[in-house]
Order: sequence, then C-alpha cells, then structure tokens
Amino acid sequence: DSANIKAGLEHLTPAEQAKARLQLVLEAAAKADEALKAKERSEEEAKKRKEEDQATLVEQVKRVKEIEAIESDSFVPQTFRSSKEVKKSAEPTELEYEPVTVGAGTVDASAPEKEPPPANIPTAIKYQDDNSLAHPNLFIEKAEAEEKWFQRLIALRQERLMGSPVA
Repeated sequence: DSANIKAGLEHLTPAEQAKARLQLVLEAAAKADEALKAKERSEEEAKKRKEEDQATLVEQVKRVKEIEAIESDSFVPQTFRSSKEVKKSAEPTELEYEPVTVGAGTVDASAPEKEPPPANIPTAIKYQDDNSLAHPNLFIEKAEAEEKWFQRLIALRQERLMGSPVA
C-alpha cells in the first residue's frame, strides 16, 4: 500500500510529498478516531440495554410476587393511599403569623411587611359623592405626578441595587 502512495507522489516536489503524506496520515487518524467513537457508542448502548433488561427483570419479579400475594387467601383489601399524601403528612406544618399590637394598629417591627395589619383592612365599600366619573387621584398636577414617578424610580433602583428582584 505504501508503494502505491510513493508511486503516486513521485511527480511532486519533496515539500509537496511531505504535505501529501501528512494529509494522508491525518485522514487515516480521523477514520480511526471515528471508528473508536462508534465502538464506544455501541458499547455504551449495549450496556444501557443490559441495565434496562436487568431493571425490567427486577420489576417483573416484583410484579409476579405482588400478584401472588393478591391471589393468596391471606390477602385483605385496603383503601388506596397516595404516596403524595404520605409525603405531605410527614412534613411538619408551619403556621405563619404576624404579631400585632392591639389598639395601635401597627405591625411589630420584626415582622415582615407582607399584609396590612387587621385594623387597616377595609370592611365596607366607600363611594365617592362628588358626581365625577374619574377618581380624584387622576387629576393631580403634572409637576406633582413627575415628582411621584421620580421618587418611584429612585425606590425601584434602590431595591434593585440591594438585590431584590424588581417585578
């Protein structure tokens, strides 16, 4: 085989012959590498199939034993219990509450501010008596609205810098 390669390269200069030989060697290495990778892939697939077969064998044995247990005279039917419910009951239930000082209507300083204190929750609907269709907060002056927006932007930037996500 190497004699055929030498005969095919005789018309080239020594530098070109070396370049051609290098190219042939690289192609041969690439083919060998592909063959090795294909062999590894087929070995991995065979290993996976063997593991799956073993797993299914274990499952089949387990299923046969369960069927035999059901068909035996000592079998007693039971109510169905979900494994999801078992996991929930195993976890301790934690009640979240916020301490509130009675009378003042303010939440304790150590409690996170998630909900307003019970004293401030509106219990009745309040209607406007000014016969307008729009809420009075919509009729603020432009300068005041821009100032409120500017303060809101500052607050959002500070929250973002402190690491809390801005929605």
